[in-house]
Amino acid sequence: MRFNRLFIALALAATGVAAHAQAPADATCILAGRLSDDGRWAPRFEGIQLLGDNGQPIAARGKPALDQVRQARLAEPALLSACSGGQPLHRADDEPSSPKAAVPALSAGLVEVEAVALPPLRTGGTLVELKVRVTEDRVVMLTR
Repeated sequence: MRFNRLFIALALAATGVAAHAQAPADATCILAGRLSDDGRWAPRFEGIQLLGDNGQPIAARGKPALDQVRQARLAEPALLSACSGGQPLHRADDEPSSPKAAVPALSAGLVEVEAVALPPLRTGGTLVELKVRVTEDRVVMLTR
């Protein structure tokens, strides 16, 4: 009986570790591009189309149009990352580069956007970060 409980606990822990390796809980954002200091796209990632409530593409460019984003259409997988929100980005200047490894990405297709954030860049401008609703079946692994 005791062995069965231990076995079940280990199996549950291993399942949790495997699920965490596929889609980290904090990896729910993708980048749509960058805005310059004056609020213009510089550049907008072409593989990501921003959509409004009714599923229509958002024609206007710049910060005011980003308030209307409710969905995004991905033409190709987009890397998932931890959401920075309005916080400054992590500086990794002094860290060694890491070898290529499999990282989680969101598969191509339509995705719900929960929020848009603009983390500031050190060199000016901001990134356009989309907090997306990620389901396990949409997570793929890419080597970068």
